[in-house]
Amino acid sequence: MIAAERTAAGFETRTENLVVTSRFLVNCAGIGAGRIAALFGEIVPLAPLVPNMLVSEPIPFFVSRSIGVCGGDVYVRQVARGNVIFGGGRGWGDAELTRSRPVTAESLGGMARTLDLVPALKGTHVIRTWTGIDGEMPDDIPVIGHSVTAPDLIHAFGFSGHGFQLGPVIGEIIAELVIEGRSSSPLEPFRIGRFAGWKGTPGERTGGVEH
Repeated sequence: MIAAERTAAGFETRTENLVVTSRFLVNCAGIGAGRIAALFGEIVPLAPLVPNMLVSEPIPFFVSRSIGVCGGDVYVRQVARGNVIFGGGRGWGDAELTRSRPVTAESLGGMARTLDLVPALKGTHVIRTWTGIDGEMPDDIPVIGHSVTAPDLIHAFGFSGHGFQLGPVIGEIIAELVIEGRSSSPLEPFRIGRFAGWKGTPGERTGGVEH
């Protein structure tokens, strides 16, 4: 997307080769969502999050829950095929170039922490690593809900690594906001206006305390 603006009929969004008009605009552009919000005068401290992830060979299924250690920088889950997906640390990423890659030292650290948590994985082969660029908010809480400045602009971004888990319910919430104009879920804690006048910088942590 190159530009977006409010029109009498709704919104006009432009790329190099395409112009799209719509009544509603849903801003769920991940790390690019901050730039879209800024087009409508809403400045948010959205920072890149580049998780360093690994995938093991298929092994007999034994991890029946998604496991994460708060503050421990490790995450583990196993898919039905038997592959164990785990991670920890940060990869390399450039949001402007939309490029990212895992970092070997971070991968090795993630392996060590995972073995401390799940020693039964010792001897399991890692078959690939991966990463991507997510958006991270200073309080680790996403922005969800209507724009303050532009009617019919709906925000849903800054999931800080929790987007896969929250995706299904976020889809329902966005549908409610578009169709009914409101959601049955309480969205006040996720309002974009909570960072109005914030003096910090993107990537700075707030510990969940509003500014």
